[in-house]
Amino acid sequence: MPQPTYGQLKKELTEVLDIHIDLLKEATFIASEDLDAVMLMMRSFGFMLDRAPEVLLEEDPEEMNFLMFEYYSLLHELKYNLRLNYPHAKIQDRTLVEIVDFFPTTYDKVMKQWWEALTGLRVDDSKQTIEIKNI
Repeated sequence: MPQPTYGQLKKELTEVLDIHIDLLKEATFIASEDLDAVMLMMRSFGFMLDRAPEVLLEEDPEEMNFLMFEYYSLLHELKYNLRLNYPHAKIQDRTLVEIVDFFPTTYDKVMKQWWEALTGLRVDDSKQTIEIKNI
């Protein structure tokens, strides 16, 4: 897949924000035993999307690339943590794992390749940890 355009990444980011806003609007019940998991998920999305409004306003393709690489990487990390630590946690009738699986990852692999080409660092697919062979 070729490098996505700024417009394609902007569209994906807009979809991410829309899904997140819908999640916030629709969350009417959270069981007390699931609060830790929900807080982890919400804080993770906060970190993932913190710079999104600024990046959308700036219309800087390089900043969009960085933001989307971070989003994809942190989304993978969140999925990993939820599956490992909170596989049964729910908001209403949906597990958090099901919810995060709904978030788009269209350009995940190509943004990882962009990052690796830019930095010379390799991102391990099993978990978002940089592999450094000399250590």
